[in-house]
Amino acid sequence: MNQLMEHQLHYLSQKYNEYNLPMYLSYPVDSHWRQPADEAAISLQLQQLAAAQVYVHVPFCRSVCYYCCCDRVLGGNEEDKDRYISALEQELALKLSGRSRRLKSANIHWGGGTPAYLNERQIERLAVSLKQYVELEDNGRMKLEAYPDKHIVTEAKLLLLKALGFNYISFGIQDFDTRVLKAIHRECDVEAARETIGLARSLGFTVNVDLCYGLPYQGLGEFERTLKEIVKIAPDKIVAFPYAHYPAIYPLQRKIPLLSLPNSYIVSRLFALAREILSSDYTEMGSDTFIRNNGRERHPGVHVVRDFMGSSETGSPELVGLGKSAVSRTGRLYYKNVQAMDRYRAALDEGRLPVEQGTTHSWSEDDAIRAEIILKQLLGGTPIDKQALKDSFGVEFDTYFRQELPVLRSMEKDGLLEGVDSPRIQVTTSGTYFIRAVAHVFDPYYKSTSIGENSI
Repeated sequence: MNQLMEHQLHYLSQKYNEYNLPMYLSYPVDSHWRQPADEAAISLQLQQLAAAQVYVHVPFCRSVCYYCCCDRVLGGNEEDKDRYISALEQELALKLSGRSRRLKSANIHWGGGTPAYLNERQIERLAVSLKQYVELEDNGRMKLEAYPDKHIVTEAKLLLLKALGFNYISFGIQDFDTRVLKAIHRECDVEAARETIGLARSLGFTVNVDLCYGLPYQGLGEFERTLKEIVKIAPDKIVAFPYAHYPAIYPLQRKIPLLSLPNSYIVSRLFALAREILSSDYTEMGSDTFIRNNGRERHPGVHVVRDFMGSSETGSPELVGLGKSAVSRTGRLYYKNVQAMDRYRAALDEGRLPVEQGTTHSWSEDDAIRAEIILKQLLGGTPIDKQALKDSFGVEFDTYFRQELPVLRSMEKDGLLEGVDSPRIQVTTSGTYFIRAVAHVFDPYYKSTSIGENSI
């Protein structure tokens, strides 16, 4: 990075600090899903689904990391895990039984928590139960999140996963630096990760690795060493995402000293470093996502779609979430399962959908327009195409977004955007460092929210 770019990044990182902005895995973000749930309507939509993405939430972790924003459960004995699988089987039957054919899915994802923390018997039981109701499409992805620990992700477990149809595994690395890891209460050994990921790749799995920048005590030198080690390990896909510090929502984050967090300028420099080091072996697609050249991860275009399932070249509007706190979207309706384990199981024992009241959101036409811009165009890495929006939604961009135009023009003056008053608005290289700040311009829900209230 040249000196001029450094000075510009320093100025912009102070003006467009993304500290309290969401990741935009959905639009609107889930903290704004506040409508009551109509269980009868949800049940009807589920019965009418022919195909959907499927997310299975497995919350158990060996230890709890302080930085994490996911819903997770510390430890869990084998009996607790078996009881949870029984609850998942109840939810599967409640949502997907009585159909003439199984639900088709091109993308089945086991997330957590750490799904690989289940033992082999439990993994097989859950996979067999899922196959009773869901059929993986040809060339579909069956994915599982894992911790890069060879004592958890054993060769026997990987062979079982392969036999059960899993073809994709995602390892949470975040960073290899010991001081950074100690601050977030996590362990991740370079050699163990290399061995575990190498074994998974040798067995034919497509491998994704997650990295997190902006963590406590994480400087350019620490992150550079991690990035260079990751390049040697050569996963098929790398997702490098910014740390989201919301201690009001995630109390364990209070264990992270606030002064240990890098400032907004260093956070921007960390991402710039990732781009620089990964550029020779990886192609950047959309926000945060890097695809290995000639690897197993194939994308037909140059952009990705971001959602709760991660990133992919296409996004299905239908998502069936299973497990406590799991998110679903059917039709234009977002809804979330209850988070508390006892309430989740109690609802299923009573034969009710475990949907949390007051955490549902029905998309309006305005939501659909703004989601197209935020999720598919801005975070997907493509220009805002005014004619395409008119063709799809019948709106004149400059008229519909007349209140947003002055802010967009100001961003253009700062070098974040080009062509605000032309048919296509392009995010510049500088603008990509602040893509969520650009997305925020189109988010009327978030603008009226108090600091600390939001989720991702």
